[in-house]
Amino acid sequence: METEMSFLSKSSSSSSSDDDIELRRGPWTIEEDKLLVHYITNHGEGRWNMLAKHAGLKRTGKSCRLRWLNYLKPDVKRGNLTPQEQLLILELHSKLGNRYISSFK
Repeated sequence: METEMSFLSKSSSSSSSDDDIELRRGPWTIEEDKLLVHYITNHGEGRWNMLAKHAGLKRTGKSCRLRWLNYLKPDVKRGNLTPQEQLLILELHSKLGNRYISSFK
């Protein structure tokens, strides 16, 4: 059992010394949000793993991407749908079924 555990821990660890830093988990802080927004404002989106490292965040690239796309990106609409938006969704769904989602991408 002990050899299995050591094997699992070794296989899940990265071989790069750059990746040996402890990654932060849990809720994002205001400071982390500011770092992410500042970096993306200056350098743009993309290459999320490199972005996380260069922005000075101790988060995974996936975590940074999800935080940006779901919470911080300025053009993300938050809150309830307007009655017009609800009607549009119902209209498109009646015409296209679930395929209407592809028209928004």
